[in-house]
Amino acid sequence: MPLTTVVSHSFARSTYPLMLPAIKDDLLSSNTQAGLGGTFIFAAYLVGVLVVTLASGAVEPVAILRIGLTVSGLGLGLIGLAPTFPVLLAGLALSSAGGAGIWITAPLLATEGVAPNRRGIVIGFLTGAIGLGTSSIALGTRIARDATGDAQLWRPIYLIEAGATLAILALVIVGVRARNTVRIGGRRISLVGLRTVPGWRAITTAYVIFGAIASGYTSFLAEALEEDGGLSRSAVANIYIGLGITSLVGAPLMGWISDRAGRRRALISVMIMIMIVSMGVALMTGAVLAILAVTVGGMWASYPTLTATYMRDHLEDRAFGSAYGTMTIFYGAAAVPAPILVGALADWRGSFTIPYLFVAALAVAGVIALRQLPQDAPA
Repeated sequence: MPLTTVVSHSFARSTYPLMLPAIKDDLLSSNTQAGLGGTFIFAAYLVGVLVVTLASGAVEPVAILRIGLTVSGLGLGLIGLAPTFPVLLAGLALSSAGGAGIWITAPLLATEGVAPNRRGIVIGFLTGAIGLGTSSIALGTRIARDATGDAQLWRPIYLIEAGATLAILALVIVGVRARNTVRIGGRRISLVGLRTVPGWRAITTAYVIFGAIASGYTSFLAEALEEDGGLSRSAVANIYIGLGITSLVGAPLMGWISDRAGRRRALISVMIMIMIVSMGVALMTGAVLAILAVTVGGMWASYPTLTATYMRDHLEDRAFGSAYGTMTIFYGAAAVPAPILVGALADWRGSFTIPYLFVAALAVAGVIALRQLPQDAPA
């Protein structure tokens, strides 16, 4: 199951910002155009979430997972072959839309039969796998570029990801046997299930804020580190390797902490980390920035894990997919405009300082929202 989240996040989402400097030199003309690519990723994810949420009451989660892998694999292949910017956008859209089907169902399937006091660490391993995938992509890209002497190489990476996705799909078809679940309601989006979750307004508001943070922060991280941070392209690739390793450890660790200290404390802690690393990207350069980005930046990727775990504590089977999907629709609506806004601000100001200070301010708003969650005991 952890391999599926590598597709939804490492392949469909994290690869684009890592490859962006090379893609920009090949197909794009400005940060605004690059931001449009990021916006397409999250807009398509939103569409995917809408479809999954509508279908979750009537379709088995494992079937949704298989469809998501298929669509993502097709999109990744299209990106690797894209001759023009519009084709690139189409590939980004397909891979991300498929990722919605993967991420909304994976936490449910991974925690079937798992005790509540172990759900945090189990779902944490799903995000940890994303870190491993991101690290592997960065390392593989560096090796491939060194071997070919081509610092602009990016298309073969996406084609390899497409092949790996199809292999993972085959493993899921052969190896994942989930129990049948009970149908719920009709094919419509409703707040009924979400409202049964304690503190649903606070957790949803914070997740919406995180949507804008995630899309704005990640879409231009490699570009910001290279342009404003004074780091070389190879150094940025090394940072992504470090980010993957940190999140590989950090996501299960934060899940384990949430099992013992409570979801609320863990969520607030991660949001504070997001604030710190965003300010670092805005204001720091050189080795200090690199160290901060790796040590703190990798930890904040555990936020979706903690949110999914919080929801899973209160919802079962298809009710989880329906409610989590509904909440993710709001997440997607906030995520869609952020990349193009960050890109336009960077073009306007000539740097990424203002955009990343804005991301830090969003994290402060996220902490305020999370403080409204009910005090919780260890799971």
